[in-house]
Amino acid sequence: MTGEGTRAARARSYFSQPGFGRILREIWDKYAGLEKAGGHAVIKSASAEECEVINAFMGWYKRAGEDVRIPLAEFQRELLNSAFPYTIPELHVVITGRPLLTKSDRKLVSAEKWRSLFSSIKRLLGREGADCPSVVAEWISGLEQGAAAGYRTLRELWRQSPDKAEKELWYAVRAWTLLIAMRRDAPFGNGRNEGDMAIRLPVLAAQAVGDPHALDRNTAAGRLLFQALQASQSSPLEEGIHGASDVADDSGMAAAASLGADSLKVREIYRGAGVLDDDISSSVHYYLPVSRQARGPGVLTLRQVEADLCLEAVTRIYIVENPAVFSSLVDWSEQRIRDGIVGSDRHTGPLLLCTSGPASAAALRWIDRYVQEERLGGNIYYSGDFDVKGIEIGNVLATRYASCFKPWRFDAAAYESGCDHAFSPGVVFSDEDCMRLGKLQAVWDQLLCDKMSRKKRKLYQEEILTSLIFDWRAALGIE
Repeated sequence: MTGEGTRAARARSYFSQPGFGRILREIWDKYAGLEKAGGHAVIKSASAEECEVINAFMGWYKRAGEDVRIPLAEFQRELLNSAFPYTIPELHVVITGRPLLTKSDRKLVSAEKWRSLFSSIKRLLGREGADCPSVVAEWISGLEQGAAAGYRTLRELWRQSPDKAEKELWYAVRAWTLLIAMRRDAPFGNGRNEGDMAIRLPVLAAQAVGDPHALDRNTAAGRLLFQALQASQSSPLEEGIHGASDVADDSGMAAAASLGADSLKVREIYRGAGVLDDDISSSVHYYLPVSRQARGPGVLTLRQVEADLCLEAVTRIYIVENPAVFSSLVDWSEQRIRDGIVGSDRHTGPLLLCTSGPASAAALRWIDRYVQEERLGGNIYYSGDFDVKGIEIGNVLATRYASCFKPWRFDAAAYESGCDHAFSPGVVFSDEDCMRLGKLQAVWDQLLCDKMSRKKRKLYQEEILTSLIFDWRAALGIE
């Protein structure tokens, strides 16, 4: 299950508690009426179960029998800062599998002007002189009814400019239609090694609409096309979840990580449709000092990771978040190699990786290969900063590599010890950070976030470098 799938499953489990039934219905109704996270959802004569769940979620103390007024803006803020970072409409999709249609949404679906948008698209398709693929026709029909992936993106664009909405939707439809025609005429597999049988996204954009950047994911047409491709490869529930949100590329991975987005999964969706993406920009820093052919420090792109036909076996994989820590470990290792303390002629040893923040597609794909091809002799150890971002990055890796993930000086005991020995007071958490930590949980250590929010001190990898070097020394076999 993907990181997003895990988060959605946890959200469904959490909000399936009996006390949430009426609360969520009132919140949906209020949001649909106001068309925004405003006003209050009122729970008349709240039951003990309802008070228990809303008190736990909002940090309140409401008693059974009271009328409970829930400000939607505050409820959504708590959601976004929780382990389920969804907006109210996105939570509705996760829980029910359907978009949350507001009052104007319902009017919009039945409005003549809205229908004319799709009539125009169908006329444009007719002028192309080719049959519209059934999957594309079904998507267009679903958009018109407000029930397909990409509806919210298109609706917001249409409200701003009907003409632009028509243009961007046409770009997405024409590109998808062309892509399907290409696959029919020259079938191919997953798009990774088929060369001329696959097509790069900018090339598809240029051939479909005359602009290489027209389908970039920061454009409406690009988002619509991606959402359509994803929906065609997913279950109906997953279509709804991802259809209501945007997915960032590697340049925006910090935002994507907070949503549980998986950069490698994004690429797999494109490739599943026969679209090759940018496999050069995504990269990972590595260092393999002990092996038959010592490698690095160096950088591998996603293209190189996937083209490397034979992986050298490694004993363990050690991952650090920050480049300065990575370079310090490399500096220490190379000095020992020059001094003859570490022999570079040993057959195998540990691999050191640096993610430079959230793990890129190149990093994830390389680690995946080590696990899947059984070239990893031990576990995967991860060390990050003790802050909100560090926990979120760690959760992505811990969820993905659950069977072999281990924290590397990255648990509650290491945090307390590090704080005790570090310079005081250091950098403290803001009130917002503490609130987010209160809603967050480290997959590998249920006590960590609570201790961080209580101690209110950030602890950076650079501050525990001595301990990391000690562990790296042992991994290299230095007594």
